[in-house]
Amino acid sequence: MLVNDSIAIDAGAIGFYSSPSEQEKIRHVLLTHSHIDHLASLPIFIENVFTGRPDPVIVYGSTPVLESLQSDIFNNRIWPDFIELSKFPVSRFLDIKTHEPNQTITIDGLDITAVNINHVVPTVAYIFNDGKSAIGYISDTAETEEIWDRLNKQSNLKAVFLEVTFPNSHQWLADVSKHLTPKTFAQELKKLKRDVPIFAVHLKGRYRDLVTQEVNDLKLPNVHITKFLKDYTF
Repeated sequence: MLVNDSIAIDAGAIGFYSSPSEQEKIRHVLLTHSHIDHLASLPIFIENVFTGRPDPVIVYGSTPVLESLQSDIFNNRIWPDFIELSKFPVSRFLDIKTHEPNQTITIDGLDITAVNINHVVPTVAYIFNDGKSAIGYISDTAETEEIWDRLNKQSNLKAVFLEVTFPNSHQWLADVSKHLTPKTFAQELKKLKRDVPIFAVHLKGRYRDLVTQEVNDLKLPNVHITKFLKDYTF
């Protein structure tokens, strides 16, 4: 997911997106958590956009996420240690910045707040706010509370992106992996008190058609399945 072209939410696929010159427009990467489908192409992306410029891409995450990047990805076994190499002026591959839950940072005119959600590893949702519009982005969660409390207080809320991963027949798997099915997706949406469009994200590829059908069968107003390569403006 790209926000205003320069900010990426997670990095599962950005290293395979378009061309290196297009990828270079992305200057900030916000990581929700450490699972591989959310950071798989981060090393490739960073390599693609590396030009030796003094202001490299900035990667943001909570302390557990950044610790995982160092120990599990940039460890000279899975991938060269871009974090260590970036300490030298000639090889500034990336900058690392901590963005903890309940902290708000400002990037390119957007206030971005990280909020804890309920997944099997430390995971955050994000609230984006440019003063006129606020957007909630909630990926990889089971039943959760704090993010809904915060979104209900956003008077300028314009949309919410919410995960729905497995079909209802796989509720057992959703429960143990802390994801949503269409049934629990609908239950979570009851906690939102603002009438805004809802965009379903994170549908598992194998079950995408079935999950889409089950979400549509709910006949919930203003609920849409997020489409690939489509721009959403709020």
